[in-house]
Amino acid sequence: MRRVVITGLGAVTPVGNDAPATWRALLAGTSGIATITRFDPSALPIRIAGEVKNFALDPALDAREARRQSLYTRYALNAVAEAVRAAQLDMEQEDPEQVGVIYGSGAAGLDLIFDNHDVLRERGPRRVAPTMIANMLADSASGAIAILIGAQGPNMAVTAACSTGGHNVGEAFETIRRGDADVIVAGSSEAPIHPTIMASFSTMRGLADNNEHPELACRPFDARRDGFVLSEGAAALILESLDHALARGAPIVAEIVGYGNSADARDMIAADETGAGAARARGLARCGLGVAGDARLPAAARPGSAGRAGVQFANAAARRAVGGGRGRGAD
Repeated sequence: MRRVVITGLGAVTPVGNDAPATWRALLAGTSGIATITRFDPSALPIRIAGEVKNFALDPALDAREARRQSLYTRYALNAVAEAVRAAQLDMEQEDPEQVGVIYGSGAAGLDLIFDNHDVLRERGPRRVAPTMIANMLADSASGAIAILIGAQGPNMAVTAACSTGGHNVGEAFETIRRGDADVIVAGSSEAPIHPTIMASFSTMRGLADNNEHPELACRPFDARRDGFVLSEGAAALILESLDHALARGAPIVAEIVGYGNSADARDMIAADETGAGAARARGLARCGLGVAGDARLPAAARPGSAGRAGVQFANAAARRAVGGGRGRGAD
């Protein structure tokens, strides 16, 4: 099995439209959460979100084609263009069949669906965009990315709700690890901020309620936490085999050493409060983390949302994982 490294990063987030700007904002403690500006949120009980601000299409992208695409795909393409440059990946020097894309979305092209539904109601079926279907899917971004860089290798989109990004990176890792590709563009993108989506999350009581002080709303480790904040953006990683990266002199950012996933098979929303499902994820053992008595677990390996139950579930999963689910650390 081959070792897998990360050689490039790209990001579009509520605190920065590229990876360096996002990192600077995080170090400075800058919040990207504010009152929604994309539409009038006054009728909603929760009126805050993490919106991407001052977004501009990357000059390397086709502006005409972008007009047909969902916002989530445009975010994805910007992040990928940045990651490819950061990785110094020259497709002229690559075998395109050895370069793949595993890039997904939890909600995909909701904006195209809602917009064309309005067109259908107001102007009739003949005015619905013929390009909507090809651009609303969860794998629309992965296809657009492949076209952008000319990647002819494995191509798919994993959809797994809040874990979508992690699963796409994990499956990209496994694809390279077993020798099915040398390079994979991985990541995920979301653009779910719409009145209907906000309303559903609000009635589900999943969102943090702090309209007066939105910058304080997201507080997953606070005893007073009360939910998460709906946000949008994209991230992209360039993964490649260590041998391939070294051969082309690529900048190596990090190495991925394990991945796994599992399901509670219990409820469509609520997690198993014992954390048993997450603890079963095989990647923890591959990372050498399943050692009884070691209570330290990297945050990236800990699942869960920012709500009270989500954090408690993540903590329980961590205890079970490092304790083996029995005896010490299993409660």
